[in-house]
Amino acid sequence: MKKNKVIIFGPWCGEFSYELSWWNPEIRKIKNEQYKDWHAVHVGFNGRKAMYKDFIDDYIPYPKDLEKTLKYPAAGGEHVIDVGEIIPQQLIDFIYKTAEPYQKEYEEVRLYLSDPSTFNNGNKIYDEEPFGEYINYKVDDSLIDNIRTEINNYFSNDRPTIALMARMRDRNRGKNTDGCYLNWNPKSWEIFLDKVINELKTNIVVISLSTSGAAGGSLSFKETEFYEKNKNNIMVINFDDDEDSLEKQLALLKATKCSIYGASGSAVLPFFVKTPTFTQQTVEEGFRLRYKWERNLTDNLKNIKIIDKYHSGEDLYNSSPEELYEEFSEFYRSIDET
Repeated sequence: MKKNKVIIFGPWCGEFSYELSWWNPEIRKIKNEQYKDWHAVHVGFNGRKAMYKDFIDDYIPYPKDLEKTLKYPAAGGEHVIDVGEIIPQQLIDFIYKTAEPYQKEYEEVRLYLSDPSTFNNGNKIYDEEPFGEYINYKVDDSLIDNIRTEINNYFSNDRPTIALMARMRDRNRGKNTDGCYLNWNPKSWEIFLDKVINELKTNIVVISLSTSGAAGGSLSFKETEFYEKNKNNIMVINFDDDEDSLEKQLALLKATKCSIYGASGSAVLPFFVKTPTFTQQTVEEGFRLRYKWERNLTDNLKNIKIIDKYHSGEDLYNSSPEELYEEFSEFYRSIDET
C-alpha cells in the first residue's frame, strides 16, 4: 500500500561524527516509533546516505553550489563566531523547497528539523545511552567483493591490508599543531606507518579526504619521501565528492584486516560494522569512545584499542611514533588470537 504521509528530516550541516553518533540514531528511533508508516526523507551532505538506508526512502544531498556556502561545521550545526552553532538560512530555505513537491503528492508533510542547541552543555555526547536506535550497518557483499578485488589487483603481493584514516584538520585551533589541537605531526605519521608497512609486512589503503577548510580530512602522503619509498605498499582512495563515499568506506573496513584512525570522532565508524580498529585519541577525548552505546555495538570493545595517553595540543602533536608503533604492533598481533 502506498504511503500517503511524508516526514522530512534535516537539514544536517554539523560534524560527521555528531551525525553518525547522535543525529542518525535519534531520527532512526523517531521514524520507527512515531512515523512508522510514513514515507521518510533526509536532507544532508552528499555521500552519506549509507547510514540512512535502513529507514530513509529518499536521501536528498545538498547541491554542490549550496554545499560550498557552508563554512564551519561544528557539533550539530555551522559555527558562527560569537554566536555559536546555527542552521544557516539557505539550508532552511532548501528544506522547505524540498518539501514542495511532496506536498502536491502526499496528504500530509511534516518536518523534523535538526537543532544545534540540543548539543549545548555537552548534552547527548556525554551520555552512556543517548536517545536513539543504534544498529550495526549492513554492507552489500558485492561492494565488499569489489573493494577487495580492487585491492588485490593493485598490490602485487599477498600481504594483509590495513585501512588508514590519518586525520588532519586545518581550523586555526591549536598553537604549533598545524591548525588543530588534535593533529599529529605528519612526519610522525610517516615514521609510524613506515614501521607498520616494513616491520609488520603489510599494505596500507589510505582514506584520503581534503584537509582544507574547517570540515577537515586526512593525509594522503602523496609527494612525500615516505610515499615514494613505500608506494608499492600504499594505495590511496580519494573519497571526496563521491555520492557513495560512506558506503565505500564501510566496505573498505570490511575488506581489510583492521583500520587505524587518528584523533577524530569518526574513529567510531568501524564500531558500526564491528571491524577491528586502532585509534590514537587524547586524554580529553578518548573516554568518549568507551560509552555503553559503543560497547553495545562492539561486543564490549572487542578488537578495539584506544590509545589516549597524551593531552590535546602539543603534547599529542609531538608524541613518539615509535611508542605508538609498539602499541599498534601488540594490537595487530592480538587480532589473530581472538
